[in-house]
Amino acid sequence: MSEMTTAELNQFLENIAKLIEATAKSPEAAAEIVRDSKVKA
Repeated sequence: MSEMTTAELNQFLENIAKLIEATAKSPEAAAEIVRDSKVKA
């Protein structure tokens, strides 16, 4: 896998933040969205 640039990482994180803002109904729901998105090793 190729490495992300800082700008690409920042855009990726911003997109995630926007998705969470649009989806989560509470801080707890936001945390659950993030935790459910973790890569399983």
